Amino acid sequence: MPFSAIFRVLKILLPIVLGAAIGYFTNDLAIRMLFRPRRAVYLRKWRLPFTPGIIPKNQPRIAKAVGNAVSGQLFTSEDLVSQIKNSAAKKELAERLADALYKPDLTLRSVASLASVPEEDGEDGPEEDPAEIPETGSEGFPFPDATVALEEEPEAEKPEGMPEKIGAYVADRVAGKMAEADLRTAIEDLVWEGVKDYRKNPVVALFLNESAVDGIVDKAENAIRTYVAGDGRAVIRDLVAEEARAISEKPVGELAQTVGITRDRAAEALSRAFDRFAERIGTVFSERTDIGGVVQSKIEEMDPETLETLVMSVMKRELQAVINLGALIGAVIGAVNIWL
Repeated sequence: MPFSAIFRVLKILLPIVLGAAIGYFTNDLAIRMLFRPRRAVYLRKWRLPFTPGIIPKNQPRIAKAVGNAVSGQLFTSEDLVSQIKNSAAKKELAERLADALYKPDLTLRSVASLASVPEEDGEDGPEEDPAEIPETGSEGFPFPDATVALEEEPEAEKPEGMPEKIGAYVADRVAGKMAEADLRTAIEDLVWEGVKDYRKNPVVALFLNESAVDGIVDKAENAIRTYVAGDGRAVIRDLVAEEARAISEKPVGELAQTVGITRDRAAEALSRAFDRFAERIGTVFSERTDIGGVVQSKIEEMDPETLETLVMSVMKRELQAVINLGALIGAVIGAVNIWL
């Protein structure tokens, strides 16, 4: 091939190749200068321009901007509540809780035992001798012969359990309400209704006059109030405690079904309660948790190399596309220059 032909080919190709190379390396250098140099470079006491790179130099400002964007737009309390409500974990949690509530071995007594907090041994407290620790019975409680232990213990020293507390509370409430109630009107109506037929006899009517009936009503009212405040309180307490003790041995699921709460209804109620809890916790979470501050501090604490790796892991393909686009634009400019 003659030299003139080679020269004409080079005259056409060289501007295109040089333009593409300049565009490619210029964009590549610009992207590299986003992250590098990672620290400021000094010539004696003068800092060289464009050092450190744009992102390391503005890392605190970028961290603040990203934190504000996350807390203000990307992860709000509404987003948190929506994610919790629509998550598959909510339904699974409600189903598992419902299954746990309707297990035959879950009684009110076992629930109360879970709520009780054992006392922690103090540092200065006396250590128990392992030989003095009583063996565990078949029910899992200490003292295999609990009846003997209770018989040997004086009545006044028996520990007050939950049924006894419930009985005492109900007895006190009944006695208080009875003291406030208008018993006289009710007793008076009952007495007059009872003596109505007898008063048809004129002789009996002389004795069962209004004054006599008032006396009967007074005595009946005083007797009822005295009984309720005294022995009646103990009777109510014992009856309620006995019933509470019997109820505490029944499974929770059985008790719920007696009032019409099936296992499926319980699961639905737990799901709705979970939604209300999510709404409340979402508001509290957004008010008391600085998500933006957490993101900002994490970015600020990153070293420039880690930050570069993070950005490149997300945008490597896009940044490479920018570099390739620079080569293409450079080639186009080189081709245009041929005709100028």
